[in-house]
Amino acid sequence: MIEKFDRLHGLPDGFFDITTANIRSLFPNPTLVQLEGRDPRFLFISILLHGNEYTGLKVMQQVLSDHAHDLPRSILLFIGNVRAAEANRRFLPGQVDYNRCWPGTDLEPSPTSGMMQRVVEIAHGLPLFAAIDIHNNTGKNPHYACITDPKMENQNLAARFNRVGMVFNHHGVSTMAFNGICPAATLECGKPGDPEGIKHACRFLEDMLTLGELPHKRPTRHALHLVESHLTLNVRDDVSFEFDPDADADLRFEPDFEDRNFTLFDPQQVFGYTRVARPIAITDTDGHDVTDEILRVEEGKIYLNNTMMPAMITQDKLVVRQDCLCHLLQDYLPYHETEF
Repeated sequence: MIEKFDRLHGLPDGFFDITTANIRSLFPNPTLVQLEGRDPRFLFISILLHGNEYTGLKVMQQVLSDHAHDLPRSILLFIGNVRAAEANRRFLPGQVDYNRCWPGTDLEPSPTSGMMQRVVEIAHGLPLFAAIDIHNNTGKNPHYACITDPKMENQNLAARFNRVGMVFNHHGVSTMAFNGICPAATLECGKPGDPEGIKHACRFLEDMLTLGELPHKRPTRHALHLVESHLTLNVRDDVSFEFDPDADADLRFEPDFEDRNFTLFDPQQVFGYTRVARPIAITDTDGHDVTDEILRVEEGKIYLNNTMMPAMITQDKLVVRQDCLCHLLQDYLPYHETEF
């Protein structure tokens, strides 16, 4: 069984005026919209895979309004979790996370994963230029692009968005599903609705609509500083937590913890406070528990064992429970200078 989704060959009237609150008046179900442009190589764009991350909708309204009568490149637009968007939620109770169930997922087959498989099959049947997935962070983060395969074409795609790029390996995300089909990247555009994030993504898509080809050489480290997300931190289910060091909770962080995104924590800096022995679970990209290798608890204080950089810290407690507290990053350096 496949979750119901609709297909359109054009934008419905009212597209430029909708918000996520009334999005289902035009898109009652997830929808794949095919728009023909002068260049027949399609740019696949997915938005609203997380319903509360609505920058992608704002971006597409702006870009498509600017090219209402002359679209430079064909676009295949997937509008994702409209039910969650209507409720301003990442996903609804009982739903599968729309950005964890694309081809390659580790999750059990479901109607939603069947829908994503079909969307990729449709896209793969068209000439594709690149695939872009537009997201937001719930915490304070710089704008950056994520790639799941650090091959040259994906690095060049990431470098066109920002100098900071992240390599991540989350099975079931949209970007990973397009590896081997076309260049693919996820855009992280700051908090939902952030005007600078919207402008940044619009500039990037304008570039993608008119670009003839991506460069055929790897970007220099000056053009792209790649970091790698290979550790995920989760608060254990039975552990209470607060962003107040004086709160009555098992796990506590400083109130400005979110400001530590993309800054370095060294082994002498206090990461958090706890009254239980193992408040946090840390897993690597293969799902192995590596908690004891990465952090230590000394007299109620939590420290990292090596200097690392957190990203995607959020103080939204629902997102912490549904997804994670944050990721830990290190420089991605698998290649030699001679490759530049």
